[in-house]
Amino acid sequence: MGYKILLAFPLAIIPMLLFIYVVRRLDKYDPEPLWLVTFHFLWGALIAVSGAALINGQIQEWLGVTGLSLTDAPAEQRTILLVSVALLGPIVEELLKASVFSITTNLREFNNLTDGIVYGSTVGFGFAMSENLIYFIEHAAADEGWIQLVLYRTFFSATMHALSSSVFAAFLGYGRWQYGDIPKRMALYGIIPAIVLHIGWNYFVTSTSYTVNVFGFLFVIAAFIGMCVAFARSMRYEYIRIRTELEQEAQIGTIPEAYIDLPFREHRSADEYLIALLCSQIAFERITNRQLRTPHQIERSNKILEALRNKIKSMPPLPRT
Repeated sequence: MGYKILLAFPLAIIPMLLFIYVVRRLDKYDPEPLWLVTFHFLWGALIAVSGAALINGQIQEWLGVTGLSLTDAPAEQRTILLVSVALLGPIVEELLKASVFSITTNLREFNNLTDGIVYGSTVGFGFAMSENLIYFIEHAAADEGWIQLVLYRTFFSATMHALSSSVFAAFLGYGRWQYGDIPKRMALYGIIPAIVLHIGWNYFVTSTSYTVNVFGFLFVIAAFIGMCVAFARSMRYEYIRIRTELEQEAQIGTIPEAYIDLPFREHRSADEYLIALLCSQIAFERITNRQLRTPHQIERSNKILEALRNKIKSMPPLPRT
């Protein structure tokens, strides 16, 4: 048991950090700032988990099922406990994970669907890390099944938490990209499928039917594939918008035409990589500028845009190919 408790920490923490690293790296045109990714991760790992533990614990106390498990609960209380775990728990957890976006959607860094997927999955992985750690420690005394528990919670439960939060945040990101100000209906459109996904998963894994369990795993895999498709399409739209913005920059003479393709190809030098990054930042700043509403925000964005243009002009010209 002792070695399992020691292993619980790296097994809960390291996979989630690796997953976040991969997701952030996939956002190749406009990587999200590390401080903001960390903020979302900690929100999920600390605030959302703590709030869920308190609220879910209080709900179970009100329902009179505190301390019971689905395997040993009396028949008359098992249904009540199942409602608490499979229905009420997901609602509480998804609302708490989603609450961070009441803060971060006001930041200029949150501006499209891709950002929603990155930040949403980060919140989910943070929540899953803390939840997994608790499960791994609580079940460390079990003689059998601990490895299976670690595997399914790492690759399935954690994925579900990331997916459900990503669905919600993706709708917010789409609203920002499409309308500038995020319509309130986007939060409703996002939270309903997020909760349904979570409820579905909890029902599948708490069922005693092997067939239902298998269907639950297939359900998460299908949702994961769907999110990958959405991410890929979002990156394609980003490619189109970045190229359009840089073509307009080239037309007004702020960047050479040769720089338009830089964000989309392999870079042969550190200078080429830096200029490509600056070009992407210019494109996204132009998009962000049109999403802003207050004169102060627009003025600040204009200054940032001008600073990026001046930085590119100060860079040595790239050799012709």
